[in-house]
Amino acid sequence: MFHEALNEKCLEIYIDRVKNIDLIWVEQFLDIISERICSDSYFRLNDIGCNLGQFWKGLKKREWGKNINYFGYDCDDLYLEEAKKVFSEISDNLFKFDVTQEKPPECDITVCSATLEHLENLQPGLDNMLQSTKKLFLLRTFLGEETLCSKRMIEDAKVPYNVHQFSFRELFLALEKNGFSSKVIRDKYTDSMPVYLDDGMIRTIFIVAGSKVQ
Repeated sequence: MFHEALNEKCLEIYIDRVKNIDLIWVEQFLDIISERICSDSYFRLNDIGCNLGQFWKGLKKREWGKNINYFGYDCDDLYLEEAKKVFSEISDNLFKFDVTQEKPPECDITVCSATLEHLENLQPGLDNMLQSTKKLFLLRTFLGEETLCSKRMIEDAKVPYNVHQFSFRELFLALEKNGFSSKVIRDKYTDSMPVYLDDGMIRTIFIVAGSKVQ
């Protein structure tokens, strides 16, 4: 379970965020969806790595709930149980799921933030998301000129966790292979500024919008 790579304080932070803080990346994703897909039309959305349901909270705030069939997927039972406590109205739409093992159900839109970089590899998780998406794929992750990986260990955690930086080329080739055109967008929260870590790695967050070529 991914929460084993974190500590109790991390979970407390996630709970506080979902109850009290509107995250900037959620608003940015919703703005992109508004630009590309009419919010008055009905669509199904898969939230991969849904954590405690921050994206659903953003949808509710904009009152898109009546037009959207939202499904949240996460590999960690602990996060899903906490999400169900906060958002009981979608408790039947939250599922334990490992995107590296199988494709999620088909949807119009897939959103994925701060999840892909923690998987073992870019594939097959990315392919599974893309192949189940009919219209729009929104990804927020670390990108750079080359693919790199390090292991991070948080104090009091049981196990380390992966932090990948994927290369633009590797990601764009995967999108193209699956029939998507792609656009890189600056992340508003971090302004896509590089962060220099103590292990020598440099992390820079970008948003990639992939549109299915019809």
